[in-house]
Amino acid sequence: MVLALVAPPWAWAGEGVRFYERSAEGWFWYAEAPPEPEPEPEPEPEPEPVPAPTPAPLAEVPSPPPPDAGTASGPTPLSAAWLRANLERYRDSAIDDPSPRNVALYLYLQRLTIDKAERFAEATQRAVWADPLLDETTRRPLATFAANLVNREAGEALELALAETAQVAGLWFLYRSDCPYCEAQAPLLQLLAARYGFSIQAIALDGRPLPGGFFPEFRVDQGQAKALGVVSTPALFLARPPDGVVPLAQGVLSLAELKSRLVHAAVEAGWIDAQWRARTRAQVADLRMDATGLDAAALSEDPDALLEHLRGLIAAPAPLLPGGP
Repeated sequence: MVLALVAPPWAWAGEGVRFYERSAEGWFWYAEAPPEPEPEPEPEPEPEPVPAPTPAPLAEVPSPPPPDAGTASGPTPLSAAWLRANLERYRDSAIDDPSPRNVALYLYLQRLTIDKAERFAEATQRAVWADPLLDETTRRPLATFAANLVNREAGEALELALAETAQVAGLWFLYRSDCPYCEAQAPLLQLLAARYGFSIQAIALDGRPLPGGFFPEFRVDQGQAKALGVVSTPALFLARPPDGVVPLAQGVLSLAELKSRLVHAAVEAGWIDAQWRARTRAQVADLRMDATGLDAAALSEDPDALLEHLRGLIAAPAPLLPGGP
């Protein structure tokens, strides 16, 4: 109060002017002194960047070590067995580290392998030419004109074998009248009958004739189909009562397949000579190895003895039948 009373009048005048200038604050406005601004915090110093560690120099990748040249118990170095076991390893080494040395090393080994194969092929050819039992031209000629001659002779032998088969056996033809495949097979059977003299007995499973008038003198099935195990038509059988019945097919056959099966079935049944099978093949000689009943204990480790034993496994050519080519 004392200070207020002793304050000079101009101090009050200025305060009064400012009071009236702020009339919008009203009579009850409590004016507070503006707060002192808080001092801004000093920015923390940025940490100094840690220098990146200097990378250690990359160590030189050593090239894969070359494969062992062989051990005392392994294959002989540079032999076929050694190359088979190691060539790919040398190739992989050359791919992983294609240095001039590694690449050249692999290429030389590859060249050696190829040259060995070429020498083996040449030796194989010489051995085949020198041994008729190994030469395929002994079985069947490769020249076109000679192969055609062999085919013609086999065809002539097949005609003779079919004629002989027709004299000792006949055909049973089991069919259904509503089977289109039976109708397609019938003309070929009539051709066999006309050309070779086959006796053909048609048996109708449904008791009806075939369309087209084929085999009008048919018989009705009396249980033959069940006894023969027929599951499909046309069903063909080579029959020689009372010796037996041999199945040929249950389905349509071409004329060539029908001829071949007829001769084979007759040979298997023992109704014609077994040599007809070899003669009807398109080959000069039937030279096949047969190891049936071979005593393995009798085989010798001696190369010469083993070679002679193997040669003895080839059957001798069958002699030609009288009147044959």
